Amino acid sequence: MLVVAGLSDPGLAASLIACRLPMRVERSSMPRRTQPPRPNTPSSERADRSLGGSGIGGLLLVIEYQDAAGRRQFRPVTLWSVKPGRDGIPRLLGYSHDRGDLRSFRLDRILSIADADGVLQEPLDAFYREVLGLSWRQPPLAASDDERGGERWAVIRRVARENGLVLAVSVARADLHLSGEEVMVMLDHVAASCAAQGIDLDPDEIERARQWIRRMRPSANAVRTSLHEFDGAAAATRRRVIEVCLAVADSDGFRHHRELALIDEFSRALLGESILSTAALDVIDPAAGRRRHRP
Repeated sequence: MLVVAGLSDPGLAASLIACRLPMRVERSSMPRRTQPPRPNTPSSERADRSLGGSGIGGLLLVIEYQDAAGRRQFRPVTLWSVKPGRDGIPRLLGYSHDRGDLRSFRLDRILSIADADGVLQEPLDAFYREVLGLSWRQPPLAASDDERGGERWAVIRRVARENGLVLAVSVARADLHLSGEEVMVMLDHVAASCAAQGIDLDPDEIERARQWIRRMRPSANAVRTSLHEFDGAAAATRRRVIEVCLAVADSDGFRHHRELALIDEFSRALLGESILSTAALDVIDPAAGRRRHRP
């Protein structure tokens, strides 16, 4: 086991786990024992103390623990025993100093353990075997709902960017006004792009994407980066991006000259051709049903 040289403050143990800073280390003995007031313990739990390694009671540990809701905390604990679980997962039973009471900790939710001197008990399965007398290998920790949701949202954002959302938003903001119709066109495009990747957006994700689009204000550098990301894309993919940009420009009934100039720049970069023509400047006025030109 390893201990940080010169560290004697028990209060620093949790920060050591969190920071994982490079340190000079030296050999240390097993975790030291403390004797806080032992809480009243049911007789059945007292009987379970024999399940752990001999003489484990009184070990002062700092446990990095993830609860059922996915929250991670550092818990200073004086360990008294190990008890079996009905689900086959052992529990550490001890006095929780932050709760002021007896608590149990499932081994499959323990992320790391350090003693009061900052000694990280690594690997955990060796600590369980050598100190607690348990044969237990830590399984991969299941991601919490929040973590899974965060990973899914990151994928959604990546798919949206890979399908030209940055360029579409820059077109929508070219006339200094982002309309609800433009947002809907882009939102439909994001949903379709995700569906093509096997990701069906739920109502909460659709609303989150809507708010994300409204907040986006692509910089010139972001636009250049997005264009470069299409260098190796198929011609059909690049043409689809231009079509989406034109749909955004058309969604409010007009193709503003700034929108057209920007789309033309994108078309030259992605397709090597200009979209500017008499036909491209014409648009149907949805209210009057006649062709109009945007000044």
